[in-house]
Amino acid sequence: MRKRLLSAAMFFALPFAVTACGNYNIADGNAPPPSMEEDPFAGSEEDGALGFLSHGETSPARAEDGSVLPYEYNGGEFTLDYQFTSEGKLDSIGFLLFLDGKPQVYKVNDTEGEYEYLHCFQTSEKHEEKFSFVFTPDTGKKGDTLNMTVMSVTRPDFQPDMEETSSYGWYHKSLERVLKLYFNEDAPEGSNAYGDSETVFRDVSVTEEKVTSSFIENELVRAGWNGVTMDTLDSGVYPAVFYDSEVVYDNLSLTGKDTLTVRYTLCGTAGARYGITFFLNHKPVSFDGAVSYDVTLSKGNVWIIEATIDTAELDGFNTFYATAVAADNDFITNKTDSILLYRED
Repeated sequence: MRKRLLSAAMFFALPFAVTACGNYNIADGNAPPPSMEEDPFAGSEEDGALGFLSHGETSPARAEDGSVLPYEYNGGEFTLDYQFTSEGKLDSIGFLLFLDGKPQVYKVNDTEGEYEYLHCFQTSEKHEEKFSFVFTPDTGKKGDTLNMTVMSVTRPDFQPDMEETSSYGWYHKSLERVLKLYFNEDAPEGSNAYGDSETVFRDVSVTEEKVTSSFIENELVRAGWNGVTMDTLDSGVYPAVFYDSEVVYDNLSLTGKDTLTVRYTLCGTAGARYGITFFLNHKPVSFDGAVSYDVTLSKGNVWIIEATIDTAELDGFNTFYATAVAADNDFITNKTDSILLYRED
């Protein structure tokens, strides 16, 4: 069965090693690689590896068993000390930060720096860097313990030019580290108001429906989930995304289109709670003031988010993707393939 599981790592079958405070190599030999002509890493297989990336917290408080204790929020800005190590042909690494499944704007190190949803770090052949996420949580009440998720994105500044490249290749893959944040104080209201978001959605609908055999056969199978049945649906979490009812892996021309409909579905293990966010050029797309949508999976049901993009709001080339970030417990997080939205000359 070909699976594109909610994955915490690179999923193409290449010798790319990634870790998040651990040592493991991750590859999905079932996922079809892009053509070599469109692969930004073309030729690097001859070296035996594309690269290596690890990232995680620095000097955390630990329990007697060695596990990382929850961090504590005491009001105002919160600082998370962090580090990453990379080798090889990565060129740059970006980081997104989520709390309770919701994207957070943050500064790096300097309290006078700019708040952004993604900060990009330039890397060398061998690179180590320590830095701090500085942010004010926009959610959380006294007594809460929430997931604090750091998601890396490889080479976030890359975009196909539709001349020499038409695919993101091995770039824009994600790796997550999940920590816990305990609230001794309530988070202030409106703390994410200074983060820039995109406003290209004309409308958004969020519904929960019963899973049918037709949905499994016509949507999950098309999205790569062969072999899933009503009986096995609860054993995993299954995302799928369609653009004007089609599965798109690399790029999509908007020529002649006034609108583009994005249909995102999520179903599977009952009780799994997620924040769903759509990103355009690494900024969340907001609608009616919301930058993410909360869903809690229930047995036999599927959440469906349909959003209509007003293509008149898009200029030039744009990178689009969605994230499903676990809001609690240790459910797996997912970033969809980045696709290029563009107009032909």
